Order: sequence, then C-alpha cells, then structure tokens
Amino acid sequence: MIIYWSMILWVPLIYFVYSLGHKEEVMLTDYNIQQGIRKKIPLAYAIVVFGYFIFWIGMRKYVADTTAYIKIFESIPPDFSTAWKHINWEGKNPGFDIFNILFKCFISQDFQWWLMTIAIISGVCIMIVLRKYSCDFFYSSFLFMALLTFTWMMNGMRQFICVAVLFLCCDWIKDGKFLRFLIAVLFLSTFHMTALLMIPIYFVARSKPWDKKIGLFIIGIILICIFAEPFFSGVDSALGGTAYAGATGQFAEDDGVNPIRVLFYAIPPVIAFIFREKLKPYYEKNPIIPICVNMSLITAALYLVGVFTSGILIGRLPIYCEVYNLILIPYLFYCCFDKETRKTVKIGYTVLLLAYYYLQQFSYYHSDLTGWIE
Repeated sequence: MIIYWSMILWVPLIYFVYSLGHKEEVMLTDYNIQQGIRKKIPLAYAIVVFGYFIFWIGMRKYVADTTAYIKIFESIPPDFSTAWKHINWEGKNPGFDIFNILFKCFISQDFQWWLMTIAIISGVCIMIVLRKYSCDFFYSSFLFMALLTFTWMMNGMRQFICVAVLFLCCDWIKDGKFLRFLIAVLFLSTFHMTALLMIPIYFVARSKPWDKKIGLFIIGIILICIFAEPFFSGVDSALGGTAYAGATGQFAEDDGVNPIRVLFYAIPPVIAFIFREKLKPYYEKNPIIPICVNMSLITAALYLVGVFTSGILIGRLPIYCEVYNLILIPYLFYCCFDKETRKTVKIGYTVLLLAYYYLQQFSYYHSDLTGWIE
C-alpha cells in the first residue's frame, strides 16, 4: 500500500516544487487555454514525475500476471538460433515473442532489465502525449495513477504496450493520416490482437462530437447490449479455428464489468454533453479535444457492453480509449466551469478519485532488488 500511495502523492509534491518556480505559467493557464496556446511544462519535471512511476513498476516481481510473464521470458533459450525456432507464428503474439527473443539474446538475460525496458517504453509514450496535449500535466499524471491506468503496466503489460504506442500515434488520428495509423495498428496487433479494435474506432474518433456517426455508434452499442448473447455467439463462430476460438465461452462464468465502473467512466462524456456548447469554441483551437470527447464516450459505451457480456474479454478493450480521459478531464474543468465553480468541482472529483483509488488499487507489491515487500 505504501508504494502505491507514494506514487500518487509524488505528483502533488512535484507540482508544489514546480509552482514555486513557475508562478507565471500557473497563473496564465486559463488565458492559454482560451487562446488555444499549448504550454508544455519543462521536460525535466515530466521525467521526474513519470520516472518515479516507471522505477517502481519496472522493479516489481511477484505482482499480478508479472510472474507468468517472467516464466515466459526465462523459458526463452539464450541462443538466438535456438530461440528463433520457438516463435509461434500462428499464435496471438508473434511480435511480442520476437521482441522477447531479441532482448534476451542480444541485450540482457536478466528479466528485471526486460521488465524495466517495457515499463520505460509504455511510460514514456504516455508521458510524451500528456506533456504535449494536456492543459494540466500534473493533474493528468495524477489521473494516470488515480484512475488505475498505471496498473496495466503491471497486469496486462503486453496489451498496454499497444495502448501506449497507439496513444503516441494520436496525431495521426487528429491529422487524418489513416494509412500510417493502420500500419501501426497492424504491427501492434502482433503484440496483442485487441489493437485491431482501433481501426473502426479511428473513424468514430474523427467524427464531430454528438453528430450522426456518434448517434449511430450509441444505437449500435444499445443493440449489442440487448442482443449480447446471440451477438457474441456469432463472434465465437467467426473465431472458430483461430487462436481466440471459444473465447466468448467464458461469459457463462463471468459476471461482467461492475456497473459502478460504468457510472464512473460515464462522468466525463456526460459533462462533455451537458456543456457541449461551451466546449465547441475550443474544438478548432485544440483539435485533440473533440477526439478525446469521442474516445471518452466510446470508453463508457464499451464498459456498458462489458456489463452485459464479459468483464474479462470486453472489459479489457476500453483502455485504448480510456487513456484519452487523461487529457479530456482537465480540459473539462477549465472549459466548462467558471473559476469558483471549477475549484469546488475539482476538489469534489479529486476526493472521489482518492476514494476510488483506495477501494480499487492493488494491495500487494514485491521487489527483490529494492527489498520492498508489502
């Protein structure tokens, strides 16, 4: 518990240090947002914030599915010619297999360096995007912890590599560079097949918030919820003969996504809808905002489908869109509320996040190198 709380409290500590030496930048935040000016914080502060996250995440050992990943890494022969023959080209993750083999054969046979490298890749991708697009890097970093996004780097790290790299490719969504985005998705799908979900999401994300395409998307989600069982039975038939054959059979034993989680992630898109007229002037000033609004809606919608289907299978898909909330939420504070109301809303939401963090966070951490066990 101490490690996880130290990570979340690290953010306000660094923000306090930053605010002491950059009072003018803090005071000009409202003006910069109104004018569409993106003011990046110094890179050193971003590295200090995310460096602390990455250090503890990369130093872990017996945490969630990390143990299983370590066993996979240690089973790889250190000889390249031998290891290469063990790649399962028909499996779900040949790209990840190749990455692991190249790392072990040519970089290091120590799994701790392997875990740290993956943590650095994922963490730096998130850091770069937040520093570039968030109007409040420190609050976005706080959200990265409080919304438990960081836990994906310890439990589901293979999928989160795809999430983080595609998040780094958000400019290609914003600028309409579909071919580049498609190539990135296809490449990352060799690490985790769920990356393919981002192909249809690309077109929904580029729509104007709350236009006809979004309406059709919502109708589609409602229909899936109503006809969930026959829909996924059809999906299971389509997956016959593939590595995912029978994947939907787990629905019978899966209670689905917790409805409270759906309500929690519905807050950003609901606020964006209620204050949509206030947000409109900011869409042209900062084109990433409408994309984030759409991604936030998709996140809530996918979690809603997970309530009626599978928390294991469907519940792991929203993370691709969920990371955009890290950018959107600070903008909602500044664009939708006046200064006094914003302060009250932000404090209330932060308290809610801390309660959520306390109730949902991991309760176990182990690191051989640091000797920290809790």
